[in-house]
Amino acid sequence: MKNIGILETHCHITYLHTMMKICKTEDTNVTVFTTKDILSRLENYLKNKENYNFILKKDREGLNSFLKRVEKICDDKIDLLFINTFQLTCFYLPRYFGFHPRCKTILTIHTANAWLKPRPVFNIKKIISTIDTNLSSFIGNKFILPRYDAINVIYPPIKDYILKETNYKKKIFTLPYGLFNENNVEDKKEDNKIQFVIPGQVEEHRRDYDLIIVTFEKLFKKYNKDIELILLGYPVGIYGNRIIKRCEKLKEQGSNIKYFSNFVPEKDYESIMKKTDFILLPIKIETKGMGLITEIYGVTKGSAGIFEGIQYGKILVVPKNFNIVKELKSSTLNYTDSKDLENVLAEIIEGREKLKKLKKDAYENSKYFSLNVLQEYFVKEILNKLNEV
Repeated sequence: MKNIGILETHCHITYLHTMMKICKTEDTNVTVFTTKDILSRLENYLKNKENYNFILKKDREGLNSFLKRVEKICDDKIDLLFINTFQLTCFYLPRYFGFHPRCKTILTIHTANAWLKPRPVFNIKKIISTIDTNLSSFIGNKFILPRYDAINVIYPPIKDYILKETNYKKKIFTLPYGLFNENNVEDKKEDNKIQFVIPGQVEEHRRDYDLIIVTFEKLFKKYNKDIELILLGYPVGIYGNRIIKRCEKLKEQGSNIKYFSNFVPEKDYESIMKKTDFILLPIKIETKGMGLITEIYGVTKGSAGIFEGIQYGKILVVPKNFNIVKELKSSTLNYTDSKDLENVLAEIIEGREKLKKLKKDAYENSKYFSLNVLQEYFVKEILNKLNEV
C-alpha cells in the first residue's frame, strides 16, 4: 500500500479534486494537505470524504509552520508528494526554501516559460513586477525546481514544449486538470436552439469577447430563433463591464443572449454546462503568467476551458492557432477571425447532421480522459515506477 500526499494551499479546487480521484486506487492511501477554506470549497465536489485523510493548516498557523508540519508527516508516512500550485513570486518562494521532504516529490508546473525558460523582462511602468518576475524565475529555475524529483503538467503539449525547447532532464508526467464525467452528459433542452457558452470570468487578458460579440451580432440577425449565446461568468473590471453593456444592448434588440452581473451559483453553472451544445473559447493565445513572462496557451500553459469541454463531453470552438490535443481534434472547430467564425458557426446552424456527428465525437473523445484511463496511467507510469522517479 503506497501513501500519496497532495499539497494545495492556494487555489485550483477542480484540479485538487482531479488529483485526489486519480491518486485514490485500491493500492493507495491519499492524504491532502490544505486549508480549511479550500476544504470547505472542495466539499461541494466530494461524495465520500472518508476516502481521504485531511491535514489542515490551523487558524493561526503561518504557512512556514504548516509546511514544516507537512514535511515531518511526509518524512514519516508519505511515499510520494504532489505539490499542486506553486506561486512563482518573491512573496511566496521564501516559504519553500526550507521545505524539502525526504519522500519522492512531483511539482506541477502551470507556466513552462516562467519555470523552465526564464528570460529577463523589463517594464518601466511596472518596476516592482519586473524585479519580482526576474528574481523569482531565476530562483525558481536554479534553486527550487532542482529539489523536486519530477514535474507534472496539466496539458500534454506542454510536455512536448519542455522536451523540445528546454534542457530539463528529469521525468515529466501529464495528469490533466479535469476528468470526463459521464454524469455530466445531458442533452435536454426545452427548445431546439443551438446553445453556445463561454465559461469563466469576463476578463480582458483571458479571452477576446469583442470578437464574439461582433460575430454574434451578425448571426443573431440571420438565426436568432435558432441560437442562444451565454456568457457564463461575471464581469471583471472596466473591460468586463463594457462587454456586459454590449450584451445588454443586444438583448434589448431581441437577441437570444444571456449574461450574469454577479457570481454564477454552482448549480446554475453546472445545469447550463450540461445542456449546452458548444463551448466557445475565444482564447487570447499569448498571456502573462505569474509576473511579466509571456506564456502561450496550448503550448506553455493549459486552459481550464478545454477540460470543461472534456468534463461535460462538449464540442469546443477555439482559435486556429490554439494547439488542441490530438484526442479532441475531431470534436473541435477552429477559426481565424470574426468572419471565419461566423461562417463556421453558420454552417453548423444550417446543417444539423454535422452537429449530431460533432456531439457524438465530443462524447467519445472525452472518454480518453476518463478516470479509469488516467488511473491506469498513474499506476503504470508513476506508482509502479516510483523508484525511478
